[in-house]
Amino acid sequence: MYDLRMPDPRTIVAELTELLTWRLPPASWPRVATALDNLVRTLPDGPVEPALDDLTYLGPERLRVRLGDDPSVPPPEEVRERINRLIRDLEPDIDRAAD
Repeated sequence: MYDLRMPDPRTIVAELTELLTWRLPPASWPRVATALDNLVRTLPDGPVEPALDDLTYLGPERLRVRLGDDPSVPPPEEVRERINRLIRDLEPDIDRAAD
């Protein structure tokens, strides 16, 4: 059910969709997975803004890459599946928010 304390679910879906385009060093993806876990835990009761901020903070714009670091890679399959599952779970909330 859509909670008015929660940001518009379209905003959350947009953030998650962008996350699918990220390229990070392999060692960074476990931190993203943990941030996704935190987001999932906050979704039923909110507030989700801190969890979304944590995800944004882990993004490639904030990442320091040093010479010799592992090359950046797209999200591992497990992370992609979790993101896609979250997006599908939020779709009914998007429909309710539009009404």
